[in-house]
Amino acid sequence: MVHSACGRFLKYSMFFFNSIMLIAGCGLLGFGVWSRTNQVGLVRVSSVLGSDIVTTMSLILIIAGGIVILISFLGCCGAIKEVRCMLVTFFLILILIFIGFIVCGILGYIYRNKIEEFTLTSLKKTLTSSYGSNDDVTEGWDSMQQMFRCCGVSGNVNSTDSWAFYKSQTDWFSRQKSQIQYIPDSCCTDASSTPNRTKCVGLKNKKKAPVKGPPVTPKIFNDQMFTQGCYTALGGLLENNIKILSGVIIGVAAVMILGMVFAVCLCKRIEDDEYCEEDYHSPYGEPSPPYSP
Repeated sequence: MVHSACGRFLKYSMFFFNSIMLIAGCGLLGFGVWSRTNQVGLVRVSSVLGSDIVTTMSLILIIAGGIVILISFLGCCGAIKEVRCMLVTFFLILILIFIGFIVCGILGYIYRNKIEEFTLTSLKKTLTSSYGSNDDVTEGWDSMQQMFRCCGVSGNVNSTDSWAFYKSQTDWFSRQKSQIQYIPDSCCTDASSTPNRTKCVGLKNKKKAPVKGPPVTPKIFNDQMFTQGCYTALGGLLENNIKILSGVIIGVAAVMILGMVFAVCLCKRIEDDEYCEEDYHSPYGEPSPPYSP
């Protein structure tokens, strides 16, 4: 048992650290289970991307949450009971996770162009062929466009892949028979007002913007519609919050390193205290005489 002030500090710091990790692990597990069981939201997002990537991510969250709970349990018990075996196991699992963390970051950076290409291709595919005919895809796109105040796939007001994508490439546009809209209501800033909606969606028989595609000049600019593509809007949101995102990543890495340092130091302190206790007592349980030169 650790007796020194430094040893007690390490012990209770380790316990506090792992208690926080336990709460975080429960949060990850809970969110993963919720996203897995919340089929409506899950299906919509998966449908927009045209893949099971969201389902896979929810499974990863469940597994990650379970692992965090396991290692935090090992850390808490190892610290309070002063069991070196548990602390060593805690350290080994945590260092493996830390290495995996770094590897995932490196792979993400190396394959960032392929990830971007895959995402853009998936978005274009679902919007081209499934919007308006598949309820999950339609509701997914509508929710995303309203949430991020965007329209279409990517680019700005003068891109053929943003709001103009609906007219030029989607089956949704070609299936319309009367009162033809150039963009859906979800691309409008305020579709509840009839004049604003008419100006936004560009009803064909009204001959108003956005009848003409890009380029958009100041003369025909439409202030009732979202003109930025959703992929671009999401990228801009991430870019604007890059400092927060970087801080979170650095924070997670720092917590992992701190946990490993605490585990190693506490193991060493327990070992030293055990050695001192063995050295202090004689084989018969009586204190050994003090050393004299």
